[in-house]
Amino acid sequence: MKVYFAVFLIVFLLTGLVYSTYSFSQGRFLEGMSIFPWLIACYFFVQAWERRNRNDE
Repeated sequence: MKVYFAVFLIVFLLTGLVYSTYSFSQGRFLEGMSIFPWLIACYFFVQAWERRNRNDE
């Protein structure tokens, strides 16, 4: 994985988790759960990226 993309992904996910935690603390459950689909999408994207790189070797 490219370093720039990995840094972007980490910053994006941390920002989303901070926002989600803040929303949960304010009692806004649906806004707090809004990060969940992004977490799943990022997981599948990274897994596909790693599988593609493993097959290229």
